[in-house]
Amino acid sequence: MNSGIAIRRVRTTVRAIAILGIVVLGGWVCPAVAATPDQAPPVPAGQSRVWVLHELLPGTQFHAPMIYVNGAPIAVSAEGTAFYRDFTPGRYVFSVENCLVEQGTSQTLDLRPNTQFALKVTSDEDGNWDCVPPQISYLRQVQPQDVPYLFAPLTYMGAM
Repeated sequence: MNSGIAIRRVRTTVRAIAILGIVVLGGWVCPAVAATPDQAPPVPAGQSRVWVLHELLPGTQFHAPMIYVNGAPIAVSAEGTAFYRDFTPGRYVFSVENCLVEQGTSQTLDLRPNTQFALKVTSDEDGNWDCVPPQISYLRQVQPQDVPYLFAPLTYMGAM
């Protein structure tokens, strides 16, 4: 009878150690670094910074779309990430990869020296069935008061 209790205690201890090990290993392998604009170095003098934010939507399997500036690709925007790119002042057209051109898939920004802007990538799975991937992605300019809220759950990727 006592040996059964001892065996259960050993099993319970082994399970507890295994669970603790998995939790520690998970935190070591996949560290989460919450994004914040303060993590980036200051905007270089005379430049303008544009942030690209892509919210994480658990349970979806969206394709990570390419972001374009004036038609040239700059970086892929994966879900749950935030990155930035510095630009010389001027007018730029930012767009997101899509099979179809739709309203809201691009934004024109007039970048002034020493300013920062944020663009949010959103996607809709109800795209065109003839497209691969069938999603439609959109770009929206983020209002300054929304920046802390939108950055908090994202992983900071740095300059891209």
